[in-house]
Amino acid sequence: MFILVAAIFPLIASSGLKIEEVIAHETIQKKQEITIEENLHGGKVLVLNDGSTWEIAPQDLNTSQSWIFPSPLKIEKSSNSSYPYRIINTNSNSSVLARPISTNTQ
Repeated sequence: MFILVAAIFPLIASSGLKIEEVIAHETIQKKQEITIEENLHGGKVLVLNDGSTWEIAPQDLNTSQSWIFPSPLKIEKSSNSSYPYRIINTNSNSSVLARPISTNTQ
């Protein structure tokens, strides 16, 4: 921890930012974390807190139906052409293939 603080403090000082601004920025970043807002139809549809809606691949329904909200998520590209995204539940480290039904509304 001390090494991290020792490494970051000079960067903050040289940038002209106040430590309070850095802490506020980190707090805002954490609030923008992607989470599950709703888990519908036995895990077939996930609605996320950013307003996006996702259809989950049929073979992954056993995984997605067990996800509770507000589970933190990470979304990345997949190599599957039918379900081009992978949604990862960072609490359980499980993942599902998905495709967007609707985009972000926020």
